[in-house]
Amino acid sequence: MKTKPALILVALFALIVAILSSSFAAGPEPVPIPPQLRQGVGCDTVTVATALELVNQGWGYTMPRPKSAQAAWGNTDGRTTWYVGYWSNTKTRGTSSITPAKGNDGQYVGDGKGMAFWRRGGSPRPPTKLEWLCPKSGGIPPR
Repeated sequence: MKTKPALILVALFALIVAILSSSFAAGPEPVPIPPQLRQGVGCDTVTVATALELVNQGWGYTMPRPKSAQAAWGNTDGRTTWYVGYWSNTKTRGTSSITPAKGNDGQYVGDGKGMAFWRRGGSPRPPTKLEWLCPKSGGIPPR
């Protein structure tokens, strides 16, 4: 029995497409998270490197936390009260209400406005991956 060359070529092409599409669908290899950082989420190389720099310079993120059982993550009820998240530096005693920015000298600097206080208005947004990597506990995983 003779096999048609066109049929063999089509089958070979289909096999190549299946192999290539499955390798692209798998996505990039997960980046290993160093032990100094919080585990539990997959991150890209840039986020892990930034988190490692922040932690090595003394920066850590304090996750938002609910004041009562009614103030659970995902509860948008504006009457609930939350302890806000903020950045603090154990080496310089600096604080920041936003992610510290890298200066020209390579040091991360905060805005000086980070502090512990309660606020009303429902659940805060989920943390970023960078915020997740820098504390040791609390919060919910990033989306």
